Formats: sequence, C-alpha cells, structure tokens
Amino acid sequence: MEPEIKNPVLRFMVYGHVVLALGAVLQVWWIGEEWFGGGSWSRSAAAFFATLAFYGVARLIRAKDDALDEVPLFVWFRSNAKAMGAMAVVGALLALILLLDELIEVLVHLWPVILPALLYVTPLRMGGRAIGLRSVPGLKSLVVAWAWAAGTVLLASSSHKFNLEPILIPVFIGFYWAIAIAFDCRDAAVDSTSLRTLPQLLGAGTARVLALMLLMPLTMMLLVSLSFSGYPQSIDARPETDWSLVLPLIGLVMPGFLIMRSTTSRHWCHWLLLDASIALIPLLALLGGTL
Repeated sequence: MEPEIKNPVLRFMVYGHVVLALGAVLQVWWIGEEWFGGGSWSRSAAAFFATLAFYGVARLIRAKDDALDEVPLFVWFRSNAKAMGAMAVVGALLALILLLDELIEVLVHLWPVILPALLYVTPLRMGGRAIGLRSVPGLKSLVVAWAWAAGTVLLASSSHKFNLEPILIPVFIGFYWAIAIAFDCRDAAVDSTSLRTLPQLLGAGTARVLALMLLMPLTMMLLVSLSFSGYPQSIDARPETDWSLVLPLIGLVMPGFLIMRSTTSRHWCHWLLLDASIALIPLLALLGGTL
C-alpha cells in the first residue's frame, strides 16, 4: 500500500483530483484548438469543475466500502466527506453556469458520456449485491477511458466545423486506456478479483505492454498531423516545423516510461506524474505554439 501524502496542499491537489481536473481543462482546450478550429475556455473551465464534481461523488460513494478502510485516498475522503461533498456540489453548479448559454446542446451532445459515467458510479443494488458498469468484469478501465476520451472530444467540438469525432475519440481512448491500465496495476492489491481487470487477467507485465501499445494511435495521429502541417504551401516555401505537434509527440515518452514502470510498490509521486501527463501533452502544445 502506498504511503500517505504528508503535505496538506499537495494531498488536496492529488486526493481532491485537482491535478486531473487541470488535465481536463487543457485537454479540452487543446483538442478544440488543434482539431476543431478554436479552443473554448468556457467549455474548458466547465470541464475542470465537472471533473472535480464527478470524482468527488465517485470517491465519496466508494469510501463506504469496508475493503478500502486502509487506503490513504479513501481514509482522507472519509475524514473530509462534508467538505468534498460541498465541493462536488459547487463544482457541478459552476460547470452548469459556465455552459448556461449552450447547456441543452452540450447535455444532448454528451449523453453517451454522462449515462455510462452515472452507471459506473451509481451504487445500484439487486439481490443484496452492487450492480452497475463497475461490477461488469473487464469494463473498469475501458469505461474510464471512454468517459475521458469521449467527454473531452465531444466537449471540445463546439463548432462542428469538422466531423473528426469518429477519428479522435478512438485515438484518445487509447491514450486514456493506457493510463487507466497502469492504475489498474497499482490497484491490483485492493481491486476485487470479480472486476477481472487486465492486470488480473493477463498479468501486470503483459498489461503494461498492451498499455504502451495503446499510446500508438495518438503517436501516429500526431505524426500524420505534423507531416501535413509542415507541407510547403508554395514551390518556393520551405518546410516548417510545427512545434505545437512536435513537443506533444516528444511528451508521450513520459507516460510511456511511467506506464512501463507501474507496479503496486511505486511511490505516490509516480502516480502523480502519471496523472500530470494528461495535462503535460496539451501544455507542451501550448508551449510549442509560442515557438
């Protein structure tokens, strides 16, 4: 079991999923800017608060599980249940306010994400046992990957100028699924065997190799985009390097390296860096755009 984070500010940033929420902000902005003709900061900010709300509710529900009594994350959530519950409510309200002018459009557009997410966290019971998508064998990491990939892409595609969602969603599913598999490797000690996560079914080593392969679709898409972006517009023009694509491509080395080193014994810093890699890729794109 990983040690508890001692620093209270850092503990809140990690356990409160602020790092993940920042990743959602930057991913929505980057996808909108790079592939849909312009990023929307209002939608990106809404993604931040919606992520805090969703993870807050999900963790509060799971914190009631007696099997997680000694896991630092859930110990912290039980100790701060009222504050985190309030933060989840406020986060949901702020997300709705930020989307007010286009709320109905967004909700209709995102129903394929909202419905599975609700079924994943809602503790429905039948015959005395919990049911829902989380309890379906093999679906844990895939549902998480779908929610992140479809949620960020569909929220970013506000203009509908280009119909790229069918391409982008599968590509980003690979990226998020790779990260989710790594966290399944971490959770192997506390996950019920009935979940049948990929590390449980295939072994941690094989699961890590599969996760690394799932980064390839995003790698290939960035390479293809880079080849088109640098194509000369005239005979006399020279090819140019689009650093907003080059730097994210290089940045994919970081999650790949961390995924291959993901084991139950890793320090919490390892998992913080893996979460932060979600924000790192669009941050490198933003940096590259200034070069």
